[in-house]
Order: sequence, then structure tokens, then C-alpha cells
Amino acid sequence: MLIRFAAWRPDNALLNSPYASDIKNVLCAEASYLPFPQLRPFSQAVPAQPLGGITVRDNSGGVHIFVGTATKLYKLNTATLAWTDVSKPATTYAATADNRWRFKQYGNYVVAVNINNDPQVYQLNSSTTFDDLAGNPPRAKHIAVCGDFLCLMDDTTFYWSEVDDISVWSGGNAGSQSFPDGGIIQGATDTTNPVIFQKAAIRWAQFIPGSTEVFSFQKRHDQRGCASPYSICTRGEFTFFADVGAFYQINSDGSQILPIGFEKVDRTFFGDISGPALTTIFGEIDPFYPRVYFAVARGNSESTLFNGLLVYDWQIGEWTQIETSASIYFPLPSGTIGYTLEGLDAIGDLESLPYSLDSKVWQGGAPVMAAIDADFKLGFFQGGAAEATLVTQEMGDTAGGRQRLSQATPIVDVDNLWKITVSVGARFRRSDAFVWGAERVPSSNTGVVQVRSRAGYHKFKLRIEAEASWSHAQGIDVTATSAGLR
Repeated sequence: MLIRFAAWRPDNALLNSPYASDIKNVLCAEASYLPFPQLRPFSQAVPAQPLGGITVRDNSGGVHIFVGTATKLYKLNTATLAWTDVSKPATTYAATADNRWRFKQYGNYVVAVNINNDPQVYQLNSSTTFDDLAGNPPRAKHIAVCGDFLCLMDDTTFYWSEVDDISVWSGGNAGSQSFPDGGIIQGATDTTNPVIFQKAAIRWAQFIPGSTEVFSFQKRHDQRGCASPYSICTRGEFTFFADVGAFYQINSDGSQILPIGFEKVDRTFFGDISGPALTTIFGEIDPFYPRVYFAVARGNSESTLFNGLLVYDWQIGEWTQIETSASIYFPLPSGTIGYTLEGLDAIGDLESLPYSLDSKVWQGGAPVMAAIDADFKLGFFQGGAAEATLVTQEMGDTAGGRQRLSQATPIVDVDNLWKITVSVGARFRRSDAFVWGAERVPSSNTGVVQVRSRAGYHKFKLRIEAEASWSHAQGIDVTATSAGLR
């Protein structure tokens, strides 16, 4: 009897349900789970705790990586993998954990904002430091690129620049719109007709070419908004965000909201966070696959560290969770670092490189997921597989029948059976706690684990060691017979 590793829905009752009770450090597939690659450090450490970052390509395809700390802005030197201070000269910035840096690319410019400093701009392949953005733009908490406009947002007002000119913020087509209700502005989508999120409202701005109004604004939802401004993430027509108690997907004009975590992860996850942990959820969309990553700080409302990822696959409609420990953890779609012989020589001994030379990290133009780790080092998710745990749904007879198990065979295409273990959880009554047996390694000849268990209810745990090479984990093939009634 094959017991497949089912969808992970911790909000659902697990007794005799079709859902898995625990899934960690894997990604969803249609009929299996996939390994999740570990984050491997790549750069030297940022001099202080990062409070935002961005990876961009210039017009010629070159890759540039920026981060902001409380007081400085830095750019990665791709030859030495050290961070160069590119702050405006003689300037000490005032970003905070509550007012972080937000970055956007506009053409060949990178613009960085936080509400405590004037907007900063850096021209790729020309600037050596950031400088104040021209045109006397407002200080802003949030930033978006909406068609040909650069848009800035403070608590109550949505501003936009002149068309194709981010140095003009008054006159012409530049303008602003304040909202009388709906609470503070939390951000907007990077679309020509942006969806604008407030604390307790969602609006849609429609660009009207040739009109003196430039944008028209419609309130799409009242008393529904966004709790974490950092959770808003967009790729094409797909936008995701986190509100109080739930994760959502919204369509391109803001008219339809889909509760993607309802009766799946919302109740479990949001019951474990509060305060700053709710308002700093960070969202990012995979550059290739239909997945959105929410970086979260669970269990400690005062923590500034992200300690996990919740990953939603919107084509399959299911979730997984990733255990991680990182400082100001932000997954971002990263262009990769093209290498030169001079650059590799500057790094040092090639055997000490964190990635092989055929890794995507070194292939210029191949985007991969990246993050800043707990040691403030830039890394890419290109390492070996993380240690994975997959627990099946519970099987048993609610009428009081007993089952006797004799064998369990993990269905996983691992390169070495010694890198996986299987354990059996058992209980006689629904009111009992599960007792887990010892982890056992499959036979190297047959792949079978010999088990001995008699109970009313069973479930099975597969653990795959870190760095093991595998592609798909499908389930546990179990040999069981009836052992009568209690």
C-alpha cells in the first residue's frame, strides 16, 4: 500500500485526513516533493546589518547588487566580492528596522528610499556614489515603477514623476493623490495601472494617456488591506501580499482577491506571530517558477531575524515550509555574476570557491534566488539539498481496528540509501500522543525498512540528509495487515 506524501495543510484536522502532517525543506511538485537547495555564502560580509537590497542588470547586461544598512549604501564589487561604500559623500543615513530601504530600478538608474532621508539615485556604469534624486521629490517609505512613471509613497500620498523623467516632480504630467480614508499606504504594484495597498483599503490607479488627471483612482476593497508593506510582490499579472491573519493573491486591476492560505496555513502561521513579525513579512516571487516566498519570523514578535520561509506554488495551489536562520533575510530574483579570469584570480584559490564554475552563479544572465545570510553575506540558493523531513498523513481505523506493520519502503530516488531514514509513529487511541520509533536505514539491497508495530493509528516519517542527491520523494510503500479489534 503506497501512502503518498500528500499536500501540507496544517490548518486541517489530520486524523484520517488526506493531508500530510509535516513537510519541511522541500518544494511542491505535481505528485511528489522536490529538494530545496541550501543557501551558500558568496560574498564577503556587509559591514552592518542590511535593511534592504536589490539586484539589477544594466543596459548592457551587467549585474549590480546593492544593499542598504542603517547608515550607509553599499555596492558589491564583483571582482573582490567585497562591499564598496557608495553612499552620498559626507552622509550618514537614518534607515531603521521599521523604516527600511526600498530600491527600484528605473532604466539605467537605481533609486533608493526610506522615509528618514531624501530619495537617493545611482546611475549604473556612470555613478560612483549615490546622490539626492533631482527635482525635490518627497521622502518616501515605498517606491514603484508604474509604466513610464517612477512612483513614491509616504503614509497618505501617492506621487508620480514626469513621464520618462525621474528628475521632474512638479508640473507637466507629474502629480500626486492623497487618500482620505483606508489608513496609511503600504505600497503598490510595479504595473502601468498599479494596485495601491493601504492598511484598510485597496485601490486601483488607471493611467489615462492624454488626460490632465494622468491617473484615475478607484477604491476596490474597503476594510481589506495589507499588514506588511514588504510582503507585496508582483510578477506580471501575479501579485501576492499578507494581511492580518491571511495570505492573498490579487488580480491585475485589484478587483478580485484569492485567499491562498485559507484552511491551509493561515490559522497555523498567523497564530504564531504578532507585532513586528506580522508587519515585516517579506515577499518575493521566484524568477522562473510559479512560486512565491514569504520570509517570516515565527515565535518571537520582537525578533528582527527571519527564521523561515513559507513557499506557495500557485499552479499547484499548495504550500511548503523551509527552516532557515538568517539576519534580515530577503529572497530576491538575482541576476548572476558573470566571471572573468581576473575576477576569479582576485578571489583567490579556486578550490575555496563556494560554487563550481559550471554553477548558474557564474553564468552571467542566469537568474537565481539569493539572500543575505545571518553573517551578512550574500548567498545564492545553489547549494546541496537541505535536510528534508516528510511525514505522511495518519492512517487508522476510527472504529477501533488495529494494524500490524512489517515493512516500509521509501519511494525516493536518492543516490545513496544510507542518506535516508524511516521512522514509524504510532498510537492506539485518538487521545494518545504519537510515539515515534527509532529511525531506520533501508536495506542497501532491497530498499526496504523492516518495522514492527501494532497500533490503531500510524504515520511515517522520511528524513533525507543534507547534501544527499535526489530528485523526487513520493511516499512510503507499507506492508500492513489487520490485527483485529481492541
